[in-house]
Amino acid sequence: MKKQRPVNLDLTTISMPPTAKASILHRVTGVAMFFALTFVIWAWSESLSSAEGFELVKSLMTGFIAKFIAWGTVTVLAYHIIGGFRHMIQDMGYWEDLESGNSSAIAALALWVILAILAGVWIWS
Repeated sequence: MKKQRPVNLDLTTISMPPTAKASILHRVTGVAMFFALTFVIWAWSESLSSAEGFELVKSLMTGFIAKFIAWGTVTVLAYHIIGGFRHMIQDMGYWEDLESGNSSAIAALALWVILAILAGVWIWS
């Protein structure tokens, strides 16, 4: 039994609402945090192992790549927390209709951009 229905595999032609973007970004940041934690755990372990290990991590954290990784880790953590609070509020029965859901998604994304900029200023200053 073969069904004849249209298939659109070009994702660039699909316009997703803010709620979809916020939800997908929440999942992506969860996966990114999993991988970012390998750097965090290694740096924490190395810095606590000895005074030399602490100096090694301290010297590595002055480089651009390490600062970029730290900024990325703080940024994905910030969005994941913001998105998590948004989902918890929705689980309590608020912001479930289309208008307030879109507004909360836009607010979460805007707050995340502001926090990402502030984290960049904090890390690179």
